Amino acid sequence: MLSQKMEFLYGDRVLQLQILDILKSPVDVIVNPANGALAHGGGLALKIQNAAGDELAQQSKQLIEEYGVLESGMAVYTSAGNLPFKAVIHAVGPRQGEGDEQAKLEKVFLRSLLLCETNDWSSIAFPAISTGIFGVPVEICAKAAFKAITHFWDARSECIVEKIIICLTRNNFEKFFDAFREESFDGKEKSDVKPVLTAVDSDEEKVGYIEIDEDTLKDTDDEINDWFK
Repeated sequence: MLSQKMEFLYGDRVLQLQILDILKSPVDVIVNPANGALAHGGGLALKIQNAAGDELAQQSKQLIEEYGVLESGMAVYTSAGNLPFKAVIHAVGPRQGEGDEQAKLEKVFLRSLLLCETNDWSSIAFPAISTGIFGVPVEICAKAAFKAITHFWDARSECIVEKIIICLTRNNFEKFFDAFREESFDGKEKSDVKPVLTAVDSDEEKVGYIEIDEDTLKDTDDEINDWFK
């Protein structure tokens, strides 16, 4: 039987897969698996909005009024309202069948981490983005998460983001576990990530948006592809 936690050590940084309610994560910020309209009407998105209260809903509406409907791969943030976090990042993952699902997931994980870096948030909790009602296979999300996170850390000798938790259910933990183990033990020495298996606030309003131009994204995609050849 698998443990409830899988931990990867990257120097003094920690990446964990854990069966955990994201609302109970010991982190600075959490990630909401949002749709492009930031209409948090079901699943985990609704659970997060209900716990955060009206402030999160109002700020989400404000972002859409200012920037329009968000495309897959984008990430924005609002305050956490009643939740004990510094912010909530709203990550718009792809729907299965729209094409380039893994690449879009890599971008949304990367953009969420860039928001942390920009705002000096040192820890973040992700859900398995797009694997619910959006229907993307868990294995694709897991590979995207591993590639984006380890690339983000590999590119930085020093990094404010020291702890990342991916909060999973019992149903998708084993698939994430297998995908991460495959990526980290493939014999190609693609990164310095070393896996270790174990058993087991601010009052200021925060509404923000990060825009990455297409040239930067292309460079990032090329770097990711080169790094994982």
